[in-house]
Amino acid sequence: MTKMNKNSKNKGFTLVELLVSISLIAILSGVIFTVINPRGIQQKSRDSQRVSDLAKIKVALESYFSDNRGYPVSTDSDWESVSKLSDDLATDYINNIPADPEETGDICTDGAWRNYVYRSDGYVYVLATNMETISAANADEDCPASDGSLCEGCTFQSADGSSYGYFTSAD
Repeated sequence: MTKMNKNSKNKGFTLVELLVSISLIAILSGVIFTVINPRGIQQKSRDSQRVSDLAKIKVALESYFSDNRGYPVSTDSDWESVSKLSDDLATDYINNIPADPEETGDICTDGAWRNYVYRSDGYVYVLATNMETISAANADEDCPASDGSLCEGCTFQSADGSSYGYFTSAD
């Protein structure tokens, strides 16, 4: 009869123990990612940036109005990118006109466009953007123009078809 030496015993985990541990870690990490929702946090962050950028442009437009007794008139009767305002606002009223964090070149072409848009008749203006989420911080989805005509002609929606437009105008 042979005696087993204490040093000769196998030390370590069995295959079943390793599989159970890996499975538990995978389940827990899945639950954590579901609760944290990093994609939703990024979308809300970009939406907050959009609201902040439009507020900066709004201040520049109000300063322009103070000096010129009118707002820059849209070059055509449709929405245009705020980048076209650079000739009117650059250096005197705002250093750089902000761009959407995920800007697409197309405006109002489909529901998933991303840009800051502007429309004005010289007396009233409307700034708008297409948001990714709806929250209490960006819930201003109604057109601020009194007759609403300045807000027509553009689709504000996400891929799921929800209306995510954000509008702002003079107070």
